[in-house]
Amino acid sequence: METKFTPGPWFPDEHGGIWRRDPKDLYENGGGVAGDKPLAIVHIGWRGENVQGYPLEANARLIAAAPDLLRAAIQVEAILSQIVDQPSDTLNKLRAAIAKATT
Repeated sequence: METKFTPGPWFPDEHGGIWRRDPKDLYENGGGVAGDKPLAIVHIGWRGENVQGYPLEANARLIAAAPDLLRAAIQVEAILSQIVDQPSDTLNKLRAAIAKATT
């Protein structure tokens, strides 16, 4: 399967940024970013204002886990396809989620 997205791992930061490498490694000289840009930014509010109670960090962690989750889903689908005679609703949902992420 051809990968059409930036391969993982991805790393979240506490501000909702999703990075290709650990954000702790990106900062040097008192906080300047070492040339990298985030892959994505989880955003809520106007001009970056965070709405109190909105799970910004949790959403960033979930997005950062997406490449690992997709890889695991593909592996599980391959195993289940070999041992299941008739696809269940759950297996069909798994296949649909994989297709949604890869097409």
